[in-house]
Amino acid sequence: MAFGIPGLPSLSPEVSVLTSVALLAADVIGFLTGFGASPWGIYQNGEPVLLPDSVISIGYKQSWAIADYQIEEGGFETYDKVDTPFDTRVRLASGGSQANRQALLDAVRAIAGNLELYDVVTPEQVYSSVNIQGYELVRASNNGVGLIQIDIHLVEVRVTATAQFQNTKSPTSQSQVNDGTVQPQSLPAGQVTDINTGLN
Repeated sequence: MAFGIPGLPSLSPEVSVLTSVALLAADVIGFLTGFGASPWGIYQNGEPVLLPDSVISIGYKQSWAIADYQIEEGGFETYDKVDTPFDTRVRLASGGSQANRQALLDAVRAIAGNLELYDVVTPEQVYSSVNIQGYELVRASNNGVGLIQIDIHLVEVRVTATAQFQNTKSPTSQSQVNDGTVQPQSLPAGQVTDINTGLN
């Protein structure tokens, strides 16, 4: 005791370390739950379309096509640069029971062949208007026999114009219209001469 302050009971080093670890873990859990779960995965209209056990990774690639032409002495001159559609890669994983793994496979197959547009969502960026170009099933011995991983490849689809047709009808269904009697007219003499010359 110093300066009238009662001393605290001393803890053994082992208890002190365990207490510190427990308090640190509680702080981390409280921090994460305070902000809620971060969105990751493939979404449509704000809802996830696949529900894996976890999202392992998300990759993004953007490239540009640079057009050039050859000039004299073997040189090239660049005249244009156009961005190409980006592509993303999402790796999902599911384990547990065989039914759980099969459910993820079935869900991927169900959306892989359609023409729907999706969003790849990360906490920092949303990559919109993408469609599934393909997927790969990954199983490895070091991941255990009870875990499957699926790599889903998605590419940007640029919707630039939409044709809109209203009240369209087939031309064959139109009724005939009588515009009156059409009277024959004589051709001018010059055109008759030109026609006769062309026939001879």
